[in-house]
Amino acid sequence: MTEITFRVPESLALLLEEWAKRIPEMELVSKIRHSESREAVDSCVAIAIREMQQYGAFRFPGYYTFIMMAANEGLVAGMPFFYSAQEFVDYLKQLEIDGLPGRSTIYDTISKVSGRYPNWTFNDHPKAVEEMRRNNIVKQFLSAFGKAKRHLSEGFPENR
Repeated sequence: MTEITFRVPESLALLLEEWAKRIPEMELVSKIRHSESREAVDSCVAIAIREMQQYGAFRFPGYYTFIMMAANEGLVAGMPFFYSAQEFVDYLKQLEIDGLPGRSTIYDTISKVSGRYPNWTFNDHPKAVEEMRRNNIVKQFLSAFGKAKRHLSEGFPENR
């Protein structure tokens, strides 16, 4: 037998379930509802940031800025748009994230970045290693965020 996974709207899922019941060789192995609610996204953001904090990804306080910028560029599905640095800091405080930078640090970091991810350029002219490290913050966050979403959708309890 072969298992095939589909991601379909709820209305189509019900139709497929009925169809599977009528084919004796077909068996419904599992059904997972993916949660895209604001609470689910917030939980995944918090888990991802805490994971990154644990392994020291935020080498400088300004590195949190890159997550805000990624969210504002639409790279993080479901994460809100932030009109100001203070709004972003307040959002992270609501998620009970500790060790956050102040809004001036975020504004200062934003002023150093031009372009759109992954082609950001930095007007403070960092060395190549630092430029890569800054861009990797977004990659690490997206990876941790995706992992948290998969755990949530698979029914695992929040692990942080």
